[in-house]
Amino acid sequence: MRKLPLWLLLAIAACLGACSRPAPLSPELQAIRCPTNRPAHAAATFADARITFVCISEELADSPHLLKCDLESRPMICEDDGSLLFSRSPEGVVYAGLLPGEYKRKDPEALYGGSRLTVNFRKNAPRTSTFEEEETDWRYLIPRVAPLLPRGFTLVKGTLCDRTATVLGSGTCNLEARSASLYWHISVAIHAERGTPILEEEYRAELTRWLELLGMLVKEPAK
Repeated sequence: MRKLPLWLLLAIAACLGACSRPAPLSPELQAIRCPTNRPAHAAATFADARITFVCISEELADSPHLLKCDLESRPMICEDDGSLLFSRSPEGVVYAGLLPGEYKRKDPEALYGGSRLTVNFRKNAPRTSTFEEEETDWRYLIPRVAPLLPRGFTLVKGTLCDRTATVLGSGTCNLEARSASLYWHISVAIHAERGTPILEEEYRAELTRWLELLGMLVKEPAK
């Protein structure tokens, strides 16, 4: 077998090293608070979408292809689906995952005004309907949400929102959307005392913030 010249081997090595390093985060993503044991970030390709994951372990950042895998399954299952979870404190600080324990130890009212983003994505639409797109005595539809979606996303159904905060201490909006290669279920919850009415403008403000953040994490198609 013909040997490659040294200069070409060095160039390939340099390219692989550069490609393995995660790209610097934007200031908005750098501001997200991470657990001390998950300070790293990396991106992985799901279908044709490049998705950035913040607040992951150094080990996972060194092997970003494992972001597509269920690490607990045997044999390991790797598919084009995943999830994202972020929380915003009443003070406006964004955390990866749920709010830290310091908030849980306070009076529950300290959570009021905070919110949460939960995203599940997959290559294909679910086989069964996740929710009905119709108003009820306890849920209502918010119009004109499609313009808030990240670039390249198309609204499929929603946005269906709780009229008042539920027994879980939050009111939630659900919507489903498509990007070029993935199907998205997006849920935005506002923390509030049970029974508190939540107005359209309150939901719209949180949807605007969270969907803007989602747009920073997703590049579709990957290039």
